Amino acid sequence: MCIITIVYIYYICKGFAMDRNLKTKIAFFYHTCGMTQEEIAARLSLTRQKVNAVIGMLKEEGIVSITICGNDDGCVELECALEQKFGLPRALVAPSYDDPAVTLLKVANTAAQYLEQVIGSGDRVGVSWGRTLRTVVREMRFRKKKNCLVVQLMGAQSMEGHGTKSDDIVRSLAEKLDCPNYLLYAPVLVSRRETRALLAEEKPIRHAFAMMRECNIGVFGIGAVCEDAPMHRLGYLSDGDIAQLRRDGFVADIGLNPVRADGSMDGCFLSERLINADAETIRGMENAIGIASGIEKAEAVAAVLRSGLLNTLIIDRALAEAVLANQ
Repeated sequence: MCIITIVYIYYICKGFAMDRNLKTKIAFFYHTCGMTQEEIAARLSLTRQKVNAVIGMLKEEGIVSITICGNDDGCVELECALEQKFGLPRALVAPSYDDPAVTLLKVANTAAQYLEQVIGSGDRVGVSWGRTLRTVVREMRFRKKKNCLVVQLMGAQSMEGHGTKSDDIVRSLAEKLDCPNYLLYAPVLVSRRETRALLAEEKPIRHAFAMMRECNIGVFGIGAVCEDAPMHRLGYLSDGDIAQLRRDGFVADIGLNPVRADGSMDGCFLSERLINADAETIRGMENAIGIASGIEKAEAVAAVLRSGLLNTLIIDRALAEAVLANQ
């Protein structure tokens, strides 16, 4: 709840003091004492209509100023600006710090609290992968969510870092929610489109894709297409793949689906080799949630926002400012 701070301004000028003083008393009774308009009218021998009119002009006349406590860092303004600029239903902005690890932790904590609120009984929650989501799930408290199911939205990855793989995150989130999970037993990226087509015909894989389409909530990290991208570091994508993606205009990914700077996603040479929830599946979710931290993600986050896939964005302040500045 917002805390309203009332600042009373007293004028000493004699010819004007009585009227100003009366208005200030009304402000004090109404905002500080919590008196009703009827009580104030009786106390000051005024009509209720007169009291109502005075209350309506207190801010304009400088007798009352309103400060929303908890917004000293300007995060609410940034949230509103992101929502307006990108037609985004919901944005949450956490504070930024000099230490990227602390910033990530604050974003993860904000996301964890949000997920605890929005995930309800009967929800199907799909998750992708990565360090950000691992941290989010770690920050969540244990909450029993009746009849929920956590679904893996992308195939398996071989990683050196425990807990950042999609199947690890699915298991961890299901444990936090005290609910079952559904895993996808297939690689996230295959070498040939024919291999992907054959795998997609297998009954377990077909069922996994059906489960993805049933997800009403999706939780995604937002990746940048660059040499430091995890898929490149892990050897899934070559230097040539990254260069080709950049030449084709792709600057970001959501759930490993490449996205161009203008938000378009068609015609990517990787798409027919990926085993994951595609853009159509993500678009069908009631609440697709994107989470990111770090100013280096600005171009990627702006691109994903332009794709129109997200319903909720959770990022840090410095990143929010950079996204809004991105043209």
